[in-house]
Formats: sequence, structure tokens, C-alpha cells
Amino acid sequence: MLQAGAKVPDLGASDQDGNDLRLRGFAGRKLVVYFYPKADTPGCTAESQAFRDEKAELNAAGAEIVGVSRDDVAAQKKFALKYGLNFPLLADTSSQICDAFGVIVEKNMYGKKSIGIQRSTFLAGPDGTIEKVWPRVSVEGHAAAVLEAVRSL
Repeated sequence: MLQAGAKVPDLGASDQDGNDLRLRGFAGRKLVVYFYPKADTPGCTAESQAFRDEKAELNAAGAEIVGVSRDDVAAQKKFALKYGLNFPLLADTSSQICDAFGVIVEKNMYGKKSIGIQRSTFLAGPDGTIEKVWPRVSVEGHAAAVLEAVRSL
């Protein structure tokens, strides 16, 4: 997993509207990149809604937010529309961004092993350097903690 001090990879994908976005395209602004396992599942929905609700404050503190999962564009679009998500959701169907950030891990749920996205968040400064990493995110209170970190950066 990428650590503080690393540069945001120069990668991108299509967002829920089919626009090609590159993470380095946010240079000059603070950037919150959060990875979630699957659109429209309970934890991912709660996390995304919390970031939606903090978006104005994040923007006021000079930050943009981008969500990333391996869902396709259609699933991201449906998710964004259903919950009024007001920021880009990247469809990393090739897992290129997930792999570069190191968020693909082996999971074990009820004895069943699988490979998937570990819920994680990265905060980069305006120069594209990762300043803070939240691995294995617990959803409750997370967006508020990210906002606090953005304000102190």
C-alpha cells in the first residue's frame, strides 16, 4: 500500500459520466481518494454518503474528492444517481489504480477467502504527495476525520 511521502500515481479511469479523469489532473488542490469495495452495498453507501455530506466543507478547505472501485461506469452512475453523490466515482475495471495504490488484498469473511478492495483513503497535498493514509477504514466518523486532516494540511 502506498504510504505518506509517495506521489499520487499518474493514472485515471472513466467516471460515472464517462469522462476520463486522471488523478494528477487535480494538481494544485488537496485530493482525497477513497477506495471502496462495491457500489451500492451498505458500508460503501454509508461511506459515500458521508463524503457527499462533507463535500462543501472539503471544497472550502481546498480539497477535491474522488471515489474509486472496480465497478463499471454503469454501476457507478446508478450508485451516484441513487444517493446524490456529487463527486467523481472512477470505474477502475482494469484494477490499475487499485493495484498502484496497493489496496487489493486477500479477505477472509466467515472462513471464505476472496480478493478485493480494502476500504482505504489517501490524502494528497497540492503537489501530489500523499500526506496521510487510512488503511482498513471503519466507516463511522471517517469522513469527519478526513475533513479534519484536510483542514490541518
